[in-house]
Amino acid sequence: MTERDPIQALWTSQHIESFTMSVEEIRVRASQLQTSVQRRNFGEYAVGGVLIVAFSTAAFFAGSTLGKIGCALIAVGVAVVMWRLAVVARAASAHDVLAAESWVMFYRSELVRQRDALSSIWKWYLGPLIPGMMVYWLSIALKPGADLSEGVIATAGLGVTAIVFAAVASANKRAAADLQAEIDMLDRTNKS
Repeated sequence: MTERDPIQALWTSQHIESFTMSVEEIRVRASQLQTSVQRRNFGEYAVGGVLIVAFSTAAFFAGSTLGKIGCALIAVGVAVVMWRLAVVARAASAHDVLAAESWVMFYRSELVRQRDALSSIWKWYLGPLIPGMMVYWLSIALKPGADLSEGVIATAGLGVTAIVFAAVASANKRAAADLQAEIDMLDRTNKS
């Protein structure tokens, strides 16, 4: 029989402490999560409203048909994002709180909802913006009388847009992983 690796032996012999959370701690965490979601969504709605007005106005004044279509598609995309935010990533309603069996189940279900929303960001948040952004940048490259500089600007703009979208997706993926860690901790606590 071979001798165990000393690190493996240390790992298997360690004492595991049980971790518990009081109902009050869970209620406080659930309240903090709701406050955080409400603030985030309020900020998103405010920015979304400004963007809808700005791109609707830009669509009206754009010099080319393709530019008008691109700006209009962005405004519509932002409106879709705001609608999906209200459906997918909303804060809990009073009915949700009352319908929960316990604070633990309520908090866990809210963590799961927010994790799922953050994990699917490409589908409901970034996806609706892609067509408008593509058409907008294409409209710059193809505007009448465009020269090489407009093509470079459009390509750079599309590249920056892709980088920003990737950064948003990455940040949301990390946030979803943090929520999953909280769910796992809550599940371990609930089993204790």
